[in-house]
Amino acid sequence: MTTLELEHLDDDAFAPFGKVLSEPVASADADGSGWRWWGEVAALPNDGRRWAFGYLALEPVAMTIDWAEHHLLSPEVVVASARDIAVYVAPPDPPDALSLDRFRVFEVPAGAGVVLDPGVWHGAPFALEEPTSAFVLLLEGTGRDDTTVVRFPDTPMTVRKDLAASGRHATQAEE
Repeated sequence: MTTLELEHLDDDAFAPFGKVLSEPVASADADGSGWRWWGEVAALPNDGRRWAFGYLALEPVAMTIDWAEHHLLSPEVVVASARDIAVYVAPPDPPDALSLDRFRVFEVPAGAGVVLDPGVWHGAPFALEEPTSAFVLLLEGTGRDDTTVVRFPDTPMTVRKDLAASGRHATQAEE
């Protein structure tokens, strides 16, 4: 079985899969008593369809990955709400070329999120410690009209979250 290590989320590490949504390091565009604002931290293209928010309730479970999906026409935004979550991703390869050794797993802090580029393989995020939720933004109809799912129950991957604090980046190792 392949074991993936949970990685800390940063712009460079996540760049092959999309964009990180978190507090920018640049100066705020505006601020006031108790608030700071950065406008347009990420731009999302559309094809004439409206954007729709989804709500994802998450319970802590064993972090085993035995499926993935992708959307060729829509980016997907996943934002962690009250607690940290783990998001797994792989490059936008065609389904018949999807390689399990190219998956990576990132810890997304509460209040932060990611924008997955179209075609990036992913699945439902994992709650890391306690029940939590995530908000998902997709173009309308994506789940119905633009979702390809692959399943690999005979070769699942597991995620080791105990190494996240070490600052080490992902490695895949056969156990």
